[in-house]
Parts: sequence; C-alpha cells; structure tokens
Amino acid sequence: MANLTLKTLLSLKSGAAPPVAALVEALGGGIQDAAGKPLLGGLWDGASRVPISLEDAPLGWATGPPAAAAALASLLTHLAAKESERRALAAEVLHLYREVHLIEQLSEQLAALLDLSAVGQSALDQAKRLIAASHGSILVMEQPGGPFRSVASFGAGAPLAESSRFAASVVERGIAEIVNDCAGDPRASGSELGLRSLICAPLRAKQRTAGVIALANTDGTPYSTADLKLLNTIALQTAAAIENSLLCAQMVDAVRDREQLAALQKELDTARRIQHSLVPRTFPPFPERTDFDIHAQMTSARFVGGDFFDFFLMDDDHLAVVIGDVSGKGIPAALYMAVTRTQIKTTALQGVPPADCLLEVNRVLVRERVSSMFATCFYGILNTRTGEFPYCSAGHNPPYLLRASGGLESIDLAGGLPLGMFDGMGYTGGVAQLAAGDGLFLYTDGVPEATDATLADFTDETLADSLRAAGSLGCREIIDRVTRELVAFTAGAPQSDDITMLSIRRCMGAGKKTKPATNERK
Repeated sequence: MANLTLKTLLSLKSGAAPPVAALVEALGGGIQDAAGKPLLGGLWDGASRVPISLEDAPLGWATGPPAAAAALASLLTHLAAKESERRALAAEVLHLYREVHLIEQLSEQLAALLDLSAVGQSALDQAKRLIAASHGSILVMEQPGGPFRSVASFGAGAPLAESSRFAASVVERGIAEIVNDCAGDPRASGSELGLRSLICAPLRAKQRTAGVIALANTDGTPYSTADLKLLNTIALQTAAAIENSLLCAQMVDAVRDREQLAALQKELDTARRIQHSLVPRTFPPFPERTDFDIHAQMTSARFVGGDFFDFFLMDDDHLAVVIGDVSGKGIPAALYMAVTRTQIKTTALQGVPPADCLLEVNRVLVRERVSSMFATCFYGILNTRTGEFPYCSAGHNPPYLLRASGGLESIDLAGGLPLGMFDGMGYTGGVAQLAAGDGLFLYTDGVPEATDATLADFTDETLADSLRAAGSLGCREIIDRVTRELVAFTAGAPQSDDITMLSIRRCMGAGKKTKPATNERK
C-alpha cells in the first residue's frame, strides 16, 4: 500500500513499536528498510537477512541469527498486512462517507433549484464526482409517453440521443441497466464517440418515470452493481427535483413575474387556512361527553388537498361521521372537497338515512357538475346509546372495526359508486353494531398507498397489523401510532397523496352521558 513503510510501521505513534523493539533486543536481531538503512537493532556480520514484504512489494529486511531474523520478518510481515487492511477499511469508510455527504449535498442543491437545466447539470456534476465517466446526459419526458428532451450533458457529445431506443427501454421497464460492451449492443448509441461502457437509470417521480440519467466512458473500465446502486440513488433525488421543476415551470408560465408568484403563494396559504378551518380542529370536540371518544387528523400532500372529514351531533344520541377523498390534487380538488362536504352535512342534518343522504348529494353534484372530478365518501351515524351504526359507502376504503376483545374486522362495503360520477345510481345502506369498548377506524387511500424511497406501498395489510397492535388504545393514540409507523416507513420520501384518519370508540359504560349536548357542530 502506498506510503506504508517499515519506518511508518515502527514510528513512535505506532502501537507496534515497543513490542517489536523488545523482541529485537531479546533475539539479538535487527531491522533495515528497503534501502538497507538500519531502523532497529544492530548490523550482524554473516547474519541471515530475511525479506519483509507486503503483497510482493519489499518493505525491508530482518537480520540476525537465522531463527531470529525469520521470526522478526514473519512478525513484521503480519503487522504490515494488518496495518494495510486497517488503512483499506478506513479508506472504504471514508469513501462511503464522502458518497453520503455528496448525495446530501446534491439533495440540498436540487431542493434549491427550479430551473430544469440547472437541476440536470447539478445532478450530472455530482454523478461525475462519484462515478467515473467521460460522457453524461439527462433526458426528460415533460409529458408521460412524450418525446425525450436533453436538458443537461457533459463530454464531447451525449451518450444517448433523444431518439435512443436504450433510453426508451429503461423507461419502459423502469429498471436501471449496465452495458459494458457498447459495440455489441445495438441499442447503445455513441459508437461514433468511442464509448465502451454505459450505465443508465430511470428518473422515477411518484408514479411516473420522467426520463433517464446516463453515464458512459471511453477507457473500457466496466461499470459495477455498486455504480448502478449509486446512480439509482442519484436518479431518485434528481427525479423529484425534475418533477418539481416541471410543475414550477407550468406555474411560472401562468403567472409570468415575481409579483404574481408571490400573490399566488399568499393565495395558497390563505386557501390552506380556509380548507383546514372547514374541518373540526379542536380535540376533544365534546369534552362533556364520556360515552364516546373521537379524534381525527388530516395531512395534505400539497398546500391544499382533496381529503375531508367531519363529525357532528345530530341530536343527543346520534353522532354523524364522514370521511372522503376527491380525485385530483391542489386547488381544484380543494374546491370540490368544500362543495361536497357542505352538501353532505346540509343533507345529513335533515335526518335522512346515510344511503338516502349520499343519493341526494350525488344527484346535486352530477347536476351541478363543472369538472370531471368525483369524490369517494363514507358516511355513518353512531347511536351512542345502543351502538347501532347505519352507514353507506360511495366507493371509499372500507373502515376497520376494532373490537374491545382485540379482534379486527373490515366493514362490508354497502353503498354505490363515488359521488359526482353518474346520476340515477342507487346506494345501499349497511348496519354495524358497536358494543361498549368497540371502535371504528376510517381513513383515505393515502394511508395504505404511502410510499417509501423505493416506491413500495405501506399496504392495507401493514395498516391492519398496526391497528391490531393498537389494541384498546384511545382514538388519539391509535392515530398517533399509525402516523409514527407511516413516518418510519416512508423515511423522508415525498408524500404523494393526502393522508386523513378518523377514529371513534364507544367507551365502556357507553349509553351514559354527563349531561345532554346542546350545541351541534355546524
């Protein structure tokens, strides 16, 4: 190993120096460096001279009586090998640390960039620092299935053309690929550039692939699976930034200047506050009631979202609960959410059964339809005295019934199509029975479909396991538990959809109240 000499090995800073010196003195030998200069002990006339080497590279000599010289040579050869191994491990750890640090730097840099070319060039600059390459490029599809457009490159020519079949294959399969013999693969272009090896990874953002990042070299050095893993990590960071850049470009095209962009930001903040003011925010909402417990939480993926929930007392013994999810994202979904929630509550307060309520709301939304949006919804009314729970679902995720005994059941989905799709469609109601201590867990699809950095889903099965483990916890604690598991699972990956949860439980001794509730939530 470079810079490893016997002098370094036997320096005062080395822990090996004292025992080696003691051994030299005891055996009557000596140690010389590769040039024959004495390092320890004396010179012996006619003594044996045994080489000390590391990976066939001479480090020096052990001299003295044959047995002593052999013992010293063997010991120093072993110490040199161990020191070489320690240095190699330290270098590997340092290399990994630098990789992690550079990726963190890349993430911070990309988060601050909005220009598509700047995002691409920054990503390529960092990729070139981590992976050997003479050429590199980033191809982006601004629309799903659209043509590639080169947004950044380095080297005398891009390794992949905008019409590249290889890039199209990587996007279609969604899997990174290595070609270490470009001349033997007809898909790999760039033979006129003298490219020998090529590595390419898809830029996957949320549920779509936005393009590819490719590196290549001309010196014939093959790419490894470690290079592939590293490029995939860079691609994941870059894809999110590219998606943000494309969205930002669309926004900037609409507003044109900084003043309008600032005004839009202010409007989004206002819209977020208004939207969150539409759902209950004070918990516990009915502190005077001891016959039931209820808690809810909504986390939007953007400034505003399409999820909603509500609950309100229809009379002293009936608590209405509703949860829904509007198709689409952003402000249009938020507006549709506000209209849908208002229609449901207005109709529900007329005292009609859940199925009749959703039938009427669907009729109104279809009649007033101004977009292609629709909303899934689950609406039920809990009789806090008897535990009877009539309900109806409009294409929504089936809630879970948490039994006081520890069992977990999925409620049968009686209902119909999502609201706002077609008129004249009937809705069928169902009835569940909650004994004292039983609970309900309502949620939107943002929970099971939450994804980690590899785009793997949280899944319904994981959610069910979490709820089983929650046992008879309070409603707030159940939601907090699921939230913690979602955070741990996603590990900082971007939130792709709104996440809303509502939990209600009949308390032991349900049917008894401290005093009648006189204030309905409207």
